[in-house]
Amino acid sequence: MASVLMPKISSDELLDELIRLTELNNKTVIEEFGTLTDEQLYWRPSKDSWSIADCLAHLNAFHRFYVPVFIERVKNSRFREPADYFQSSPMGNSTYMKVKLGKLKNVKRKLKSPKDYNPLVNKNLKKEEVIEAFLKYQVKLLNTLDKARKINIRKTKTSFSVRPIVKLRLGDAFQYIVYHCERHIEQAKKIKESPRFPKA
Repeated sequence: MASVLMPKISSDELLDELIRLTELNNKTVIEEFGTLTDEQLYWRPSKDSWSIADCLAHLNAFHRFYVPVFIERVKNSRFREPADYFQSSPMGNSTYMKVKLGKLKNVKRKLKSPKDYNPLVNKNLKKEEVIEAFLKYQVKLLNTLDKARKINIRKTKTSFSVRPIVKLRLGDAFQYIVYHCERHIEQAKKIKESPRFPKA
């Protein structure tokens, strides 16, 4: 069976878009959640639902794995000649499309969070100063996305945190982490919009 060929995109255009989305994610977190009280940050719509702090703690857990890995892969990649175009692998495309929002910012499918990254299961996920921690990781991510212009993000591979045996093209892993972040920030915004959300 012939392998499915994914469409090509300019490497610079892809990185530009991911940087734009990351900056937008940061702006949204600051503007939407930066002045919330602890009561508001930790409020859950139900005992089985996440709070805004839970959403950010979940993202920080992923960033804690991915950001140092990304920094290392960009710094030590053997493929120092950037390619004009990036092409996702079928597996990479499937991986990031699972978390990417629809055109109307809607969640296209529900996903079960791995136990280590689920704040309702893993009580060790830090929820204090989640916004500060989130923004620190994002600054490092932005810097790494910019530096990635100097390498081949198709040939450079990286581990996938949920299944470490799986290797993704770095450009696909970048898309996964940025779209995943956008997804949970949208989730956090929906929590804030709840009619029962605590008043300041």
